[in-house]
Amino acid sequence: MIIYMFYNLWVYLIILATISPFAAYTRSNILKKISVQQDIMIISFSLFTIYIIAQLVMNKDIIPKDIDNKTIKYLILNSVLACISLYIGGVILTKENVFKFKALQKPVYLIILVLIACCIYKEQFNYKIFIGIILLVIGSYLIDNNININLKY
Repeated sequence: MIIYMFYNLWVYLIILATISPFAAYTRSNILKKISVQQDIMIISFSLFTIYIIAQLVMNKDIIPKDIDNKTIKYLILNSVLACISLYIGGVILTKENVFKFKALQKPVYLIILVLIACCIYKEQFNYKIFIGIILLVIGSYLIDNNININLKY
């Protein structure tokens, strides 16, 4: 596929960062008409259909023949985690302002990622990480406070 021919982390991050708010806004509009579960089923079916067609067009196996048990366990775990994440994200979108959700999502993810990396994966926690977390907390507070003020007017 053409997407694999060119790879640049920053370009991909910018593309994802651009798509994400639009996807959240469209999903919040969808969730006004259908349930979170229906949204997840329809999106999952659409993704499944698109990727099955892509695999068939590219003459690739739909399920790899050399897949091992450990990978299958990871796939099952990843599927469960994706379901939980999609469901919780949908619930948040039905209850909160989309801008607030998307603005606070990444800082919270980064803080949790640092905690997991340090506690579970034994990554080193230093003053730069500490300052980064403090700045994330301050920035998140300022954004949340600004959103709450603007929503009142």
